[in-house]
Amino acid sequence: MELRDIRFLLIFCRFLQWLETKLTELGMLTHPGYKFTFVLDKTSMFTVKSTKRDGSSVVHHVKPLQIIWTKFPRWGSHNTVHIDDLSRNFALNLSSGLKCSAFYRKKSKAKRDTELLGLAKYLEALATAQVSFDDVSFNVWLDVVSGKRDLKDKDSE
Repeated sequence: MELRDIRFLLIFCRFLQWLETKLTELGMLTHPGYKFTFVLDKTSMFTVKSTKRDGSSVVHHVKPLQIIWTKFPRWGSHNTVHIDDLSRNFALNLSSGLKCSAFYRKKSKAKRDTELLGLAKYLEALATAQVSFDDVSFNVWLDVVSGKRDLKDKDSE
């Protein structure tokens, strides 16, 4: 299985128009290898109040994965990974969150940023492993890609 054969359950972004523009530029909307089940934007999110490590509180938006899983039982924590550069967005679905670095194409280090390549390798391994995502620790994905840990090695976090 190739990464482009994986079905994308959802993508969130602030503005649907921005997402459509980016997916069109990348050729993903017209390429037969990419399959989008549905796409949701920020209007599908709701706000929660969380406590930061320093004790202060912050109000932020969260992704309603449980609502999606309830409405579409085919999807659940067993086959969903939520990738984001902000860990606070995992507030309602901690075990489904995979934190990555933010990518800023205008920063001086942008040309040396290879994290997306590693993430693609990890997602391909995850998709072909035939394992429940509930049995995987997404917080060690970089160690899995580098060969330091096994994909299914959840016990030794």
